[in-house]
Amino acid sequence: MTDKGFVAPWATLALAGAGLSGCAAIPPDACAPQTREIARLQQALAARETEIEQLKAQKQGQTQELVETTTEAARAEVKLRRFASEAEVASRLAEIEVAMESLRVAPADGPAAAIRATAQRLLERATAAFNRGELSKAVELASQTEQLCDMLKDNRSLAPEATAPEVPFKLGVPLAIATDARLRLEPHTDAAVVAVLPPMTPVSALAYRGAWLRVQTEDERSGWVLGKLLTAREPLPQAVQ
Repeated sequence: MTDKGFVAPWATLALAGAGLSGCAAIPPDACAPQTREIARLQQALAARETEIEQLKAQKQGQTQELVETTTEAARAEVKLRRFASEAEVASRLAEIEVAMESLRVAPADGPAAAIRATAQRLLERATAAFNRGELSKAVELASQTEQLCDMLKDNRSLAPEATAPEVPFKLGVPLAIATDARLRLEPHTDAAVVAVLPPMTPVSALAYRGAWLRVQTEDERSGWVLGKLLTAREPLPQAVQ
């Protein structure tokens, strides 16, 4: 017995069972009420167990629904972030295109024209990567294009190489030698030659000074090369799936 006046079903079953055990010495009609009570309590207990199982099943269904809803919300958030990222990259590419357009209008000598052409090829590759959905690659190429654009803008007012400051790039710009080029110790034509680099030698541009770029080869030789002797590095061929 729990609360006053209330007898738990299992307690009643126990008491009824105890009483029924004495029915062996009592006429069958005298045990009928206890037998009916036991049957009623058994039915009530079975109904309660069924109700409990239904509640468990309902809870499991709600839990699964919650998991599915959470997963769908997470996917929606990722998709929303991707759309935001795509918009940001598209805006950045549009800004670089405007900068490139202004550079096309301005007259350019030989070295500046070559660097401008290299920047244009990098921008075209950035746009192609964006169209393929390769946002990180598009951003990388856009950054390289921006740095060459900044170099062209600065060179309009820079003094000759002898007095111009060295301006480092924020990130190395992967380029390649366009034609046989002398890698010089200093950024002028009278400087000592470190090496002669053949066409398509990959280099990384680390800084510029006037029309010269400080580059480093893959075997870690470094020096200065005229910008007009450099070109955009050819992308690696795509692996066949």
